[in-house]
Amino acid sequence: MTKLKIILSLILFSLILPSTVFSQPYKLVVYNIENLFDADGYAVFEDYRPFDRDGNPQYTPAHVLTKTKNAARLMARYNNGLGPDVLVLSEMESDFTPLPSGKSWDIQAFLEQYSDVSLSYMLGDGLNDAIKDLPSELLLLKAFFDLGMTGYDIAVAYDRDPNGRPNHIQKNVIFSRLPIKHEKTRSHVIEDARPILEVWLDVHGYDLVIFANHWKSRASDAEVEKIRVQNATILRNRLDEIKAEIPHADIILGGDFNSDYNQSHRYPYMEVTAVNDVLRSVGDERKVKLGNTNAVYNLWYEYDITRRGSDTFRGYWGTLMQIMISSGMYDYYGIQYVDNSFAVGRFPGKNVHAGSYTPNRWHFFDTGGGYSDHLPISMKFTVVDKKDNERKLTLENPGVNDDHLWSPIPVTFTMPDSSYIFFPDYYADKNIRAIDYFGELFFIESEITRNTTVKVNGELYQLWSPRQEIREQLFSMIRNGETVSLIGRLGMFRGQWQFVIEDEIFINPEW
Repeated sequence: MTKLKIILSLILFSLILPSTVFSQPYKLVVYNIENLFDADGYAVFEDYRPFDRDGNPQYTPAHVLTKTKNAARLMARYNNGLGPDVLVLSEMESDFTPLPSGKSWDIQAFLEQYSDVSLSYMLGDGLNDAIKDLPSELLLLKAFFDLGMTGYDIAVAYDRDPNGRPNHIQKNVIFSRLPIKHEKTRSHVIEDARPILEVWLDVHGYDLVIFANHWKSRASDAEVEKIRVQNATILRNRLDEIKAEIPHADIILGGDFNSDYNQSHRYPYMEVTAVNDVLRSVGDERKVKLGNTNAVYNLWYEYDITRRGSDTFRGYWGTLMQIMISSGMYDYYGIQYVDNSFAVGRFPGKNVHAGSYTPNRWHFFDTGGGYSDHLPISMKFTVVDKKDNERKLTLENPGVNDDHLWSPIPVTFTMPDSSYIFFPDYYADKNIRAIDYFGELFFIESEITRNTTVKVNGELYQLWSPRQEIREQLFSMIRNGETVSLIGRLGMFRGQWQFVIEDEIFINPEW
């Protein structure tokens, strides 16, 4: 063999070595999709039934189409349109249609069956009983496929009764382009809470264990925290089992924990918190990295402390969506965390409102719109083949437990760019009570009537604000008979059209 051929052979051989193949990082996204229900017409939640109490259409196949397509477009923001490599989902409806032959769905057979039609056709002119019976995860998969996001397998957490019916309204689901070891997929059942989904992925011959969570809601409720402690205890015990068998196991915990990352600090009246005290989620990244602890590192601690938030409640940011990683993610054996890769998915003009970056949540008006009341969070991981458990990743600005520096983060508003606002010279001759304008910002100049309404295009709209001081300010303007300029977000409450005034800066705004 000539010298040139030897060199070429070595280059070719190096291209298939793990060190080269494993150089590309993978993106993992965690997202609460806010109740993606299917099209079968059956729903435990009243809001997701086909008709409301007055017989008006409420959650129709057209709504399902909007919701799935919006979620797919949002996920296409990752990996340059290819979508996440791994997606951990919460609030997918537990399908009450029995599984075919009592088994899981054949993903490839489903995609092949509907490869020549779009999801728009399936939920429109092509709608039939078979499509109505499809679970929400397959409809979402098809929306992904239509956008060119392909190659996914799916794992689902189910807890079913003897008749094959789910015991919970919602379930956790994982989409993955990396092979899923279905024989190791498990659902961990929790009393009065959704099952935890345990999934093992084959990442170039190495195991990555992912736990998808959706814990009991009401983060500030000390009594409900006792139920979340059950979640944490079951998860903690399972982590200990895995680590006893595989001390350097690579583990990611993700989902909607319905707790804040600093739960014990934010709610000091709770004697025992699920996330911090039981699960042992901490901010000391160096300690977790060294591996002499059973604690897991919470990735919120590497984010700017003044911007930590993925959801809002009563005017303040929360961190109910979380990602935590085990000490095995820091060594040079198998899967490794990409340092400082944690991110919050804020996409202005899409899933967040301009001026506040608060979630543009789902609404039912017309054929529906918006995204979710939670923002997606993400991280990256890669694979190393050094097979060295002792060598640790060098960290840049490692996370620390900075709870003593934290204080509640209020939602703040800034004046959005004028391109996000509709002005009278544009909408004066238009019917703005339409889906294209719902949830958008409008500049209004009008006198406020005694009923706190304004007239726009000859029609009355109620003025409202979530903040008491703004409502009082509007009332004072009524007494003075003022003509004011306002920036309001168009919406509807209990059938009444309204403009929501979100902040003082939107009253007589200064440009």
